[in-house]
Amino acid sequence: MVRKTHAGVGQIRYTLAVGHMAALEAVQRDAVEGQPAGLLHELLQFVPRRPARLDELMNGHSSSSLQRVVTIRTPENIELTYSLAGPGTRAAAYLVDLLVMYLLLSVLQNLILLVLAPVVESTTGGAAWVVGLLVIVGFVLYSGYFLVFEWVMNGQTPGKRLLGIRVIKEGGYALRFLDSLIRNLLRIVDFLPFGYGVGLASVLLTARSQRLGDLAAGTLLVHQQQVSAEAMEPAIPRAADQPELPLERLRAVPEGLINLVVHFFQVLPELGPRARQQIAGELVDLLRATSGLTPGHTQSAEAFLAAVVQQTERASRS
Repeated sequence: MVRKTHAGVGQIRYTLAVGHMAALEAVQRDAVEGQPAGLLHELLQFVPRRPARLDELMNGHSSSSLQRVVTIRTPENIELTYSLAGPGTRAAAYLVDLLVMYLLLSVLQNLILLVLAPVVESTTGGAAWVVGLLVIVGFVLYSGYFLVFEWVMNGQTPGKRLLGIRVIKEGGYALRFLDSLIRNLLRIVDFLPFGYGVGLASVLLTARSQRLGDLAAGTLLVHQQQVSAEAMEPAIPRAADQPELPLERLRAVPEGLINLVVHFFQVLPELGPRARQQIAGELVDLLRATSGLTPGHTQSAEAFLAAVVQQTERASRS
């Protein structure tokens, strides 16, 4: 048996379900940069702000017979199950994005007309130049809208966020800029001959509900697991009966690693048993490697992690 080596915090990031992918990216930055201030607020912004079953109503998502799912095994040997977004949810998200684009375009056009009005009045052919500029602005907006938002919002656009869906890699990883570029370059092909005819056929016929852009980029459009705001509040179990850990070793634990353990407990209610066990084990191994702390023979991994957090906090106050 080959023993798995540890790549550190970056490796743990990919062991959670897609519903927490954006949150764990914030946790990773916190662990690396040591910036705890405002982190909980940053995590909470990823909580869906929509009616609970909107995506399900659009796509029959509540019916298990209609639900299309895919199971992915990560490099950490964890199985993650995602519910695939169907054509109904895709269409609803696209319509929302069209509305947002229309509003943005209206604002930009009015600003351009306001600024260039003197040019139109005083220059021969100025109106034609302004019309050409407006066409270019519209093309750039439509072409860049999905690319920029999917990159900045971790695989989401305003429409996708409203419907509770997200673009991810086929391996369960976060979407990269190049992936978004490829899938959106092929959007024009998916639109053919009109009304996303090719894309709709591809979504209906492929096993993973992928349009041509998804197939080329190796991406999936999946439902994001809902997370309640209450689940994101600190939920570290009490460790009053746990043995005292050596003070010098507690002080050797990096602050970023403590923050990562805290946020593990925050998303704990949303994890499956297998992922919960795997991630807890990774954190224990990281603590052992950085400080030499190890759980007792009868101590569970989660109890040990809770004891480390609470005793570290107590030590910092003394």
